[in-house]
Amino acid sequence: MRIRLGVCLLLALASVPSLFGADVNMQVTDKNYLNTQGFSVFLYDSTYHPVFVDQKNTAMEMILHGQRIATNGDVRLMPTPEQWDLVATLKGRHADKENNRLTANLAFPSFDLSYTLEVAAEPGGVKVSINLDKPLPEKLAGRAGFNLEFLPSIYMGKAYLVDGTKAGIFPRTPDDPMVKVMPLVDEPKKAYYLEDWDKAKGYTQPLPFAQGKTITLGVDDALARVKVTSDTSDLMLFDGRNRAQNGWFVLRSLIPSGKTTGAIVWHIHPDVIPNWTRPPMVAHSQVGYVPEFSKVAVIELDPKYDAPKTAKVLRLTEDGSYKQVFEGPITPSIPWLRYVYSKFDFTPIKDPGLYVIEYAGQRTAPFPISKDAYANIWQDSLDHHIAEQMDHVAVREGYRVWHGASHLDDGRMAPVVGEQFDGWNQATATDGKWKGGDHIPGMNVGGWYDAGDFDLEEPAQLNVIQSLALAYREFNLKYDELTVDETTRQVEMHRPDGVPDTVEQVKHGALLILAQFHNIGHAIRGTHEPDLRQYTHLGDGASKTDGRIYDPKLGPNEVKGDYSGRPDDRWIFTTNNPFFQWNAIAALAAASDTLKGYDDALAKDCLDTAIKAYNDEKAHPTPFPSGGWGGAPGSAPANGVLAASQGTTAGAQPHSNPPASSTPPPPPAGARGNFGPAMEWTATLELTIATHGAEPYKSRLKELFPQMITPQRMDFGGWTAVRALPWLDPAAKDQMHEAVKTYMEGFDKKMEATPFGVPPSLGTWGGSGAVVDMAIRMYFLHKAFPDLVGPEYTLRAVNYILGTHPVSSTSYVAGVGTVSKTKTYSNNRGDNAFIPGAVIPGYIIIKPDFLECIDDFGFLWFEDEAVVAGSASWVVAGNAAEALTHESK
Repeated sequence: MRIRLGVCLLLALASVPSLFGADVNMQVTDKNYLNTQGFSVFLYDSTYHPVFVDQKNTAMEMILHGQRIATNGDVRLMPTPEQWDLVATLKGRHADKENNRLTANLAFPSFDLSYTLEVAAEPGGVKVSINLDKPLPEKLAGRAGFNLEFLPSIYMGKAYLVDGTKAGIFPRTPDDPMVKVMPLVDEPKKAYYLEDWDKAKGYTQPLPFAQGKTITLGVDDALARVKVTSDTSDLMLFDGRNRAQNGWFVLRSLIPSGKTTGAIVWHIHPDVIPNWTRPPMVAHSQVGYVPEFSKVAVIELDPKYDAPKTAKVLRLTEDGSYKQVFEGPITPSIPWLRYVYSKFDFTPIKDPGLYVIEYAGQRTAPFPISKDAYANIWQDSLDHHIAEQMDHVAVREGYRVWHGASHLDDGRMAPVVGEQFDGWNQATATDGKWKGGDHIPGMNVGGWYDAGDFDLEEPAQLNVIQSLALAYREFNLKYDELTVDETTRQVEMHRPDGVPDTVEQVKHGALLILAQFHNIGHAIRGTHEPDLRQYTHLGDGASKTDGRIYDPKLGPNEVKGDYSGRPDDRWIFTTNNPFFQWNAIAALAAASDTLKGYDDALAKDCLDTAIKAYNDEKAHPTPFPSGGWGGAPGSAPANGVLAASQGTTAGAQPHSNPPASSTPPPPPAGARGNFGPAMEWTATLELTIATHGAEPYKSRLKELFPQMITPQRMDFGGWTAVRALPWLDPAAKDQMHEAVKTYMEGFDKKMEATPFGVPPSLGTWGGSGAVVDMAIRMYFLHKAFPDLVGPEYTLRAVNYILGTHPVSSTSYVAGVGTVSKTKTYSNNRGDNAFIPGAVIPGYIIIKPDFLECIDDFGFLWFEDEAVVAGSASWVVAGNAAEALTHESK
């Protein structure tokens, strides 16, 4: 252990008067958490995720002055546990309003350890107790302890005090001594990939950097200052970032042997500012507004805040001064979750220029009012994020190399090893001529890294192709700022090469899907890392593998030409199912239509392959896999709409669920037969368009049409029926007009559920994908039926993404807008950086009622991880917004 001492700091902090406990009197609320004005404590309102386990949003959690400062308060068996380490099983929880106490009953059954975690109000804060059913098993002595994790972005660089005298600064960089902590002899056996990962890492844990009976965190930060005192074992401060970049600061006390009641007793006293209220947050578009369209800001308010009844708009003049140009009322506040909301309509402001909104003594960042406000909101997504995510090629931007040519050793057919991490599963070890472990040639082409990781999620690949093909064809998107050379595997940003970037990206995706059909015979589940060492890789994707094909005849470090003895090649999951197959057909058909005139040979290959697969699927339908969808057993790969509006489907990969601009979702459990036509529809529609209305696609489109335009289907791909209208009888438009009329009535009622008029984020993954999907859907419905759907729906959704959303007014598109997200869960997150154009998921609800999307921390995947298909959908939505604002010209 070491304490970072500083004499000046020590003297300064010693003189700070203690206000701990001032007017802190906590009570259990109707939502069953402890609360006082400025401080809240939750206890197991959320549980550890069944697939991802530790997501930093469960157990005991603390919210101080509007920030979630701590999480994961519970008994753990390691000082700094990682994502998949063992967690206790929750047996039950109870809120005692009479005694202002929360309790959770928990156990580690494999260690015969049962206990109660109790959080009770006391003067000044809360008392936290661990009460064991019986004394701690001897084998857990020195291993089991109570942990509480504190958010690094709040505390690093801030001061702490130990026992009132020893001062230190929370480190910005972890550099503590590491020691080995070997597994217990009879510790429950982990999944094989976890065992391998532990061995590869070396079973290390950091030593504490501070230790004592009392520790005050954030002494120099009035908003985050909290004092913790232990009546039992010493408090120890650890830096979890020593083991993983996404680690937090961990406060821990070991459970002593021989004790049961009060085995751990902590007193947590935050320095709550008396009568504190959260400052107003004015949510608005960070790229500004177009003169002739609606301009509405949403003001998020603390219910106890004495809110002014009017807001102002000021114009920023050339000399840097501000001139008031408008003042108007805000609407009466409407409660939603923890806060209340009002709206401020400043639509009358139409003169081009730079403006700010002033409310309650605060001013927003400047934003323009301009005819071209939406002109560039999508370009970074296309030419930075999607380009950087390109697999099997090297990507360069000026002096910077984003990554080298990656995964040139793709790939080996995945063996049957049981359920993989991240919800992947290989149901069978054979597929045609291939068996588990075989190298499948020709698979090292095309495709995009899915998200902050480097796997090739099939739904993502298919969505990107369809979204960018749609953008190219709908908006005549000839934008060209990339050079892409598939032969030399080189991509260069800011270097036009005469071919539209959407066309080149569609080609890049088509090469991957064609490789699947040509080398395997059908669409696949995807391509995934073989071990957690690769899965947790950050940085250059080309350094994940050696780029050489694995040859089991060679030694571990032996290299022979293009072959090596390193089994680091990614695994190809070949589970076949109709969802992937039908949407691959649609993607290839869309690609063929897009590539015409640029690469006619490849366009023909795409169309011929799609037609053959379509005919094969009609003649011999692919059965639904008995074990599910090729992901987690019994699950379907969720899509952005389902993940955002209904919560992620059980066991699916939330961070691999892109918004689907034209792809219908997979069927929910029990509804597979009803969803068959929806899957077939997408392929039939794209083939109809690609063949200019040829048979049998046109006739089948007519047969499927009535099933697609029901109100229940409109959200989930049914809206794409407007693209079929040119190939259908004139009466079809009248039918759809009535269907859309009914749909919009229900849609408007649903959108009234939040103050923002867009789908709420109710799942374990932020809901921006569903909002982007809404923007696209409403654009096409407006274009077909302007009397039923106005342009405001799309612009409302786009403005939401650009800043008009809860928690903060930060643009969810990294680098786009005056204030935007600049720390994202991308593959460069280890540098606390971002990839321009990455669209983050956005806020989630920390149950039961805390809205969160942390601006200065990029390691919460459910708030910050940008998926490549989300960027592709944003290209469509951004162009749609721009097109709408030019309609009247």
